[in-house]
Amino acid sequence: MTPEEENSEEEKNGQISAEEFRQMLAEKMKAAVRLTLIATLEAEIDEYVGASAYERIATRRDRRNGYRYRDLGTTVGVIEDLRVPRTRQGYQTQVFEKYQRRQAELDASIGEMFVKGISTAQVGVVLEKLNGIKPSASAVSRVFHGLEAEYEAWKKRGLLSRYVYVFADGTYFSVIYGTEGHKMPVLALIGITPEGKREVIAFTTGERENQTAWEDLLADIKERGVQAVDLWITDGGQAMINAIAVKFPDSKRQRCMKHKMENVLSHVPDKQRDAVASEFKAIFYQEDRTKADQCAVAFRAKYQTLYPEAIACMERDWEACLTFYQFPKAHWLRIRTSNVIERLFEETKKRSKKMSAAFRNEGSCLLLFYAVVRSLKFKNVVMPTR
Repeated sequence: MTPEEENSEEEKNGQISAEEFRQMLAEKMKAAVRLTLIATLEAEIDEYVGASAYERIATRRDRRNGYRYRDLGTTVGVIEDLRVPRTRQGYQTQVFEKYQRRQAELDASIGEMFVKGISTAQVGVVLEKLNGIKPSASAVSRVFHGLEAEYEAWKKRGLLSRYVYVFADGTYFSVIYGTEGHKMPVLALIGITPEGKREVIAFTTGERENQTAWEDLLADIKERGVQAVDLWITDGGQAMINAIAVKFPDSKRQRCMKHKMENVLSHVPDKQRDAVASEFKAIFYQEDRTKADQCAVAFRAKYQTLYPEAIACMERDWEACLTFYQFPKAHWLRIRTSNVIERLFEETKKRSKKMSAAFRNEGSCLLLFYAVVRSLKFKNVVMPTR
């Protein structure tokens, strides 16, 4: 079987389609509009009542009386079941009228606010446009920290005891430390459950080449419930590989064939790379492991004398490159590369590239990363029996 017979856009470049990206942005914007409107409604009712929820003061002019729920049409779709505070005297909010007069302008402002890492200044601008008055510090703080609180809870949530596959990798973002911008690494894990559901398990900061950082991340998911991972999909980073061996010694590991191929071809002259790449890639598209081994033997024999450094590179960690053949054939397309997790990094960087400068701090970078995570809609994987 040749590579062309089983190729896909996912494996070609690891990117989602334009339509999937559009849908993802729409969901992201709807979540941002909902969060901002809820915070604004709470700030408005505090202003009208003259007191915050549960605050007992003699000067208050009304009392809260639970919530009602309504749908609101916006330029990014219908916000369903929006929670609207009520008072005993029946105060009617002015937020919706003001919002609907400026929908496009406000939606753009809210989108920019979230793309920029939720700037408190931008939050204040949006709330002032909604309320018609300069928002209080508490109102701005409520919006700014709303997603932050959600992120903190997400980091501590319980996890499944077993994942069939986990993709592990790291990337870098620019963050301001002191007065200068530096590259800050983010390490991330994406898992596939026994039911075929894909989810971001965890992410944190830490040097990609630092084994301790990887061990800390793996120790964290174990503390939150993960006991077993059938297969890890990684690149060739030795620090990560060592950490997995320490924390999950019974797991199998798949070396990303895309990264391996790039490494091997770096030792081949430019003019010969296309031909060599086609033959090398064919090893990973055989019907079974036996035929893959035969193909690999033929490849070595053909190029050992011509490109000895390429063959030496191929031999390093080679057994892990073919582990996927031990798993259901229906899964091979996804588990022989780390494209799944690289798409997550690409989507996050699309947001950060729209910013005019580096992230102000690690917190704003991680918060944007989480905002992307919560907006992604992963396709489930069919999990046939072996």
